[in-house]
Amino acid sequence: MFSGIIETAAQVVKLEKEKDNLHITMKCPFVNELKIDQSISHNGVCLTIVRKDKETYTTTAIKETLDKTNSRIVKTR
Repeated sequence: MFSGIIETAAQVVKLEKEKDNLHITMKCPFVNELKIDQSISHNGVCLTIVRKDKETYTTTAIKETLDKTNSRIVKTR
């Protein structure tokens, strides 16, 4: 159950496939507030931040997540 508050929509700026996983790089106005290893919801799918810089952050959707979700963001492969 999601109990957070939706703050904004992130813009997907890069998709990188690595074997069965998908690295998703996104841009949003509050990147400076995010931390590596923090979990953040994307269309109801929780993904962990694995990289970030001043303007973008990257999450990795593993094969199981890709197989078991109905989210457009992780089905783009």
